[in-house]
Amino acid sequence: MQDDFYDLDTASISRGDGVRDLTLTDRWNTPLGKPNGGYILAAMLRGLGEEIGAADPMVAAITYLTSPEPGPAELRTSAVRMGRRVQTATASLWEGERQVAQLTASFGARPADGLTHELGAPPPLPAPDRCADPREHGMPAGGLFDRIDYRMASVPGWSVGAPNGEPSIDLWQRLAGGREIDYPALALLCDSFAPPVLELGDQLQSMTVQLTVHLHRLPRPGWIATRLATRHVVNGFHEEDCELWDEDGHLVAQSRQLAILL
Repeated sequence: MQDDFYDLDTASISRGDGVRDLTLTDRWNTPLGKPNGGYILAAMLRGLGEEIGAADPMVAAITYLTSPEPGPAELRTSAVRMGRRVQTATASLWEGERQVAQLTASFGARPADGLTHELGAPPPLPAPDRCADPREHGMPAGGLFDRIDYRMASVPGWSVGAPNGEPSIDLWQRLAGGREIDYPALALLCDSFAPPVLELGDQLQSMTVQLTVHLHRLPRPGWIATRLATRHVVNGFHEEDCELWDEDGHLVAQSRQLAILL
């Protein structure tokens, strides 16, 4: 059955003067007990686009300033430049006197006849119905992991107490129950699975500092093939790259984030 919590939990209501009210819920909490960063990004991006009346988002860059808490929040938005092809705006997320995150995003229409030349390829995954649900093989349940469906060819080593030393993973994802994916949901799926850096040690934890997503096109209905990888860990920080591909083999989004090891 399709999960409707995505629409409810990313919604915000305009108060006027560029300010919107929203409520962050614990339904998207990570195992660290905080709302997931991808969920925060999706709610902010959706609210910002509605507030400025822009076209679809193309790129979004978010910096997380402090850990969010479930509860009422305020989105303060501002248009930077409303150009003919690209519209750019900012949003800040506040919980009381605490600023939680800062977002800059650009929106614009995508010409159907624009040049397309794809040099990459999706991860070589078996079909989703031939993959395992990791929650049946040691992955945690609850919070975020109840809002996203996952299918994997093999379960991560860290999830069974045996990190394999290779910080990369390929998997299928979709919103719970197969809810159709929009652009804010694509942004969410760029940061909706456990970080592959966990494969470097079973005591590691990671928290995103900054995340930039490029949103290329909407996917066909179905599962999203996801490639996650970390290649550099430097002085307690690491990068994480993500690619999202639909079942037709089209790249729909990609991202890079900087995260801190805890």
